[in-house]
Amino acid sequence: MDSSISGRNIEEMLTAIIKRLDRIEEKIDENSYPPEDLIKPDFITEIKSVKNDIENSKCRDYEDIDSFLKAIEG
Repeated sequence: MDSSISGRNIEEMLTAIIKRLDRIEEKIDENSYPPEDLIKPDFITEIKSVKNDIENSKCRDYEDIDSFLKAIEG
């Protein structure tokens, strides 16, 4: 068998496998996470804002879970 032909066949087979895996991953994501357009826009905005705050270190740190619970209980 010609090595260039077998190499090409292997490459095509691997490409097909990767495409199938990508489709499977998309289906899993669809089942795990709802499409963003199904979520209320104000909720998406709030989540993105919180994400930005976390990334910019604007969040509080607590020494332990008890301190956290005291803070949220008021």
